Amino acid sequence: MELVRRCSYLFIFTLIFSSISVAQKSPATEADKLFSTFQYKIAADMYKKAYGKVKKNPVERRRIMFRMAESYSMMGDLKKAEQQYLRLEKVNYQKDNPLIFIRLGDIYRIKKDYPSALQYYEKYKQVRPNDPRIDSRIESSKLAPQWINNPTRHEIENMKKFNTPQSEWSPSWGVPGKENQLVFTSSREGSTGKGEDVWSGQSFSDLYVSNKPKSKLVDFPGEWTTPVVLDNENIVNTEANEGESSFNPKGTTLYFTRCPNEKKTISYCKIYQVTRKGKSWGAPEEIILGPDSFDYVHPSISSDELTLYFASDMHGTMGGYDIWSVSRDKKARPFGNLTNLGKNINSNDHDMFPALEDDSTLYFASKGHVGLGGYDIFKSQYINNEWTPAENLKYPINSESDDYAILFDHTLVMDPVSGFPFIEKGYFTSNRPGGRGMDDIWSFKLPPLMFTLAGFIRDSVTRQFVDGVTVILTTSDGTSYKTTTDIRGYYSFDKTKVLGELTYEIIVQKTGYYENDNAKGRETTVGLTENKDLKHDFIIDPVPKEPVILPDILFDLAKWDLKPQYEDSLRGLLQIMEDNPTFVIELRSHTDIRPIPMTNDTLSQRRAESSIRFLIESGIDPDRLIAKGYGERAPRVLDKDIVSRGYTFKKGTVLSGEFINSLKSRNEQEAAHDLNRRTEFLILRDDYIPKENIEPLLDASVAVINIVSQSFIPIETQDNLVYGTCYANSKTLRFMIEPNVAKASISYDQAMRFLKDAIIKVGDFELKDKAIVPEDGTIIDKSIVYLNTFQIGDEVLENVEMTVIKEQKEPVIIGSKTFEEEFGSYTINKEEGKLIFNK
Repeated sequence: MELVRRCSYLFIFTLIFSSISVAQKSPATEADKLFSTFQYKIAADMYKKAYGKVKKNPVERRRIMFRMAESYSMMGDLKKAEQQYLRLEKVNYQKDNPLIFIRLGDIYRIKKDYPSALQYYEKYKQVRPNDPRIDSRIESSKLAPQWINNPTRHEIENMKKFNTPQSEWSPSWGVPGKENQLVFTSSREGSTGKGEDVWSGQSFSDLYVSNKPKSKLVDFPGEWTTPVVLDNENIVNTEANEGESSFNPKGTTLYFTRCPNEKKTISYCKIYQVTRKGKSWGAPEEIILGPDSFDYVHPSISSDELTLYFASDMHGTMGGYDIWSVSRDKKARPFGNLTNLGKNINSNDHDMFPALEDDSTLYFASKGHVGLGGYDIFKSQYINNEWTPAENLKYPINSESDDYAILFDHTLVMDPVSGFPFIEKGYFTSNRPGGRGMDDIWSFKLPPLMFTLAGFIRDSVTRQFVDGVTVILTTSDGTSYKTTTDIRGYYSFDKTKVLGELTYEIIVQKTGYYENDNAKGRETTVGLTENKDLKHDFIIDPVPKEPVILPDILFDLAKWDLKPQYEDSLRGLLQIMEDNPTFVIELRSHTDIRPIPMTNDTLSQRRAESSIRFLIESGIDPDRLIAKGYGERAPRVLDKDIVSRGYTFKKGTVLSGEFINSLKSRNEQEAAHDLNRRTEFLILRDDYIPKENIEPLLDASVAVINIVSQSFIPIETQDNLVYGTCYANSKTLRFMIEPNVAKASISYDQAMRFLKDAIIKVGDFELKDKAIVPEDGTIIDKSIVYLNTFQIGDEVLENVEMTVIKEQKEPVIIGSKTFEEEFGSYTINKEEGKLIFNK
C-alpha cells in the first residue's frame, strides 16, 4: 500500500506546499528534503528533533508539527497523526491551513466515529465551501452508518496463508485462463531489495506467487501453496519496489508497476511489460504513457491486450490520481489514444487500482466518491460507449479502512450449505482491523440466495384446512413442480425448487373446488437480494352441491330469445367454465306457475337452450353443456331472506303455487313469481377430458345442444347383467344393474376413495361420525351415505341414498326395481349395446 500513501502525499504537496518557502537555515531543512523524497519514517524522526530547536519561531513550529502529522499519516500511523493534528487545532493552525479539518475528519471516518468526522468536515466546508472534495465526504459520513447496519450478504475472510506482519496487496491471476495461480505484491522480509524502505519502514516490495493444487479446487478459498517470489533472478523483482501485476490470458506476458529506489531525489513509478521465456523472463520494457515527471501505476490489461487501464497524476486529472486508458490495434505496436475515463469514474480525489472484469466492467478504488472511510472499491460498466456512474460495493467488502484491488474467481465451487454455486467470489486488499499486517489480502464470497415457498390452504366456506390439494408451481422458465397439502392443509417447496430471478405461477387443484382466481397465485424472486421464505396462503371455493342461481336473465312474456343486456348475467358462468375445463354442467331454466299458450316445460326448455347457445358461441364445448327446462315443476326454496319488489320472503320458504296463491296482494304474488323465474346451473361432473383446439361457434344454431331427452345410453352385457356409466358426485363410475331387487349400493373401496378425496364427507353419512371407525378412519360396513348428485344419461338425481357394502366388487350396483323407480322403465338391446328409456 506504500504507493497509495505516496500518491496521497503528492497530491497534498502539489496543493499545499508548492507555494511555501522554507528558510534555508531552518533546523527542518534536511527533514523537508527527506519528506519530499517520500522518506517519511526518517523525516518524522528528524522533524521531531527539529521541533525542539524552533521554540522562538511559532510559525515554523506549527509548520513542522503539520509535516510530522503528514509523515505519520503517510506511514499509516494514524494514532500519532491524530495526536499531531489535534495539537495543531489547539494552536489554531486551521486559520493558516484548514486542511487539518479534512485530515481529522478522514481519521475519524476510518475509526468509524462518523459524528466526529461529520463535525470536522462541516467545519472545513464553512471556510472552504467551494472545495470539490468536501461534499462527498459529508455525504459519506451520513450514509456510512446506514451501509454498515445493512450489510450485503458477502462473507469475507483473511487469507492468513498469504499475509504476514508486513503488507500484502493487489492479487492477480498468474494465468487468468486457468485461475489456479495467484500473484500478489508483498513487502515481507526476504524481498529482493536490501535494507529498509525509508518511506514505509518495511522491506521493498516484490511480486510473489502461490498455487492451488487441482485436488483443492472443490472449495473456496481452499488451500494454497506457501507463497514464493515470482522471480529470483533480479529480472522482475529488483532492488526497487515492484507490484500491482496484470497478466495476459495465457500468463506469458506480465504488466507491472516499478518504483525506483533513488535516494535524495524524486523518482516516479512506471509501468513495465515483460514476456516469459521458458521458465524465466525476458528483459522488462517500460511502456511509454506520457511525460517522465508523473507516475503511471496499477496496470490492468484487456484480454486481447489491446487496451491498458492504469492510474496516473499526469496533467488533465480531475483530482489527485485518475484512471486512464490507452489502446492499440495490434499487440506488437505501442499504445496510444490516451483517454481519461471521465467523471463517472474519476473524482476530485484519488482514483486508482483499476481491475477489468470481462472487458466491460471496471472495478477501482476511490477516495473521492461517496464511501465508508479510506479507499473504497467501486464498480462501473461500459454501456453504449460510456462508463456508468461509479457504484460502491458497500459493507463488508468496503470498510472504514482502505479497501482496493479486487480480483474475481470464476471457478465453479459449490456452497456447502445450499448445494448451489457461489454467486461470486474472489479476493481484495484491505488494512481493516482483524488482519495480520498493515495491508492484507482477504477473500470474499457471495453465497447463493436461498428461497422457499410455503403456505396453508383453507376452505372458503368452512374455513378449515384442506388436505390432499394438488399444488402446481410453474416457473417463468417453464419448469414445473407438484406437491400436495398435508392434513394441516400445508404445502411447501424447498430451496431446490425456488430459485432466484424467476417468477412463479401457483395453481391449486382439488376435486370439488373451483379453479378460479382464488386458486391461483404468483410469487417472484426477481430483484430479491436477501434469503427469503415466501408465504402464499389460499382460501379456495368449494363447488356448491346445490344448483347455483345466476343473476337475473329476463325474457319477454312467452319468449325465449336472450337479450344482449342479460348476456352479462352468464359471463360469470362462462368464466367458471373457462377456468374449470373439466366441468360438465346442467343449465336449468324455471318459469312461474301461470299458464301460457305453450307449456311452461317447453318455454323453459327453449330458454335454457338460448342460454346454452351463448356459452357455445363464447367457446365452450357443447359436450360440456346440458340444457333442461323444469317449467313450474321445481318451485324455488329460499336459502336466505330475500327482498323482491319491497316484500321480504323468509329463508326456507317454498314458492309453490299454493303459497303464492295464499298471498293477499297481487303485487306480492308478482314478487314471488319473479323469484320463481330463474336460471341456474348444477355441476354434474368434474372429470371431463377437454378436447384440443375448440373454436367458438359463431352460429350456435348449428350446434347439437344436449337436452334432457336422451332416449338411450350405451351399455355392455355379460351373463345377463347390464353395465354402464354413471356420474356420482361429479365422478365417472361404472355401475351394474342387478335384476329383480330394490337397492342402491356403493363399494367400500369406492366409498373410501371418495372419503379420502373429500368427494364425500363425514357429514354425508346418515350416522355422521358414528359411521367411521375412530381408530383408523375406515367406513363401517353397511353404512348409509347420501350422494349429492347421481346421474345416468341426462337424468340427474339429488340427495341419493347409497349403502356401503364391503364385499361389493362393482363400484355401484343399482337394483332393477330401484332403477325403474328413479329413471323409468327401460328396454335392453344387446345387439346394439343400448339401454333404451321407454318415454
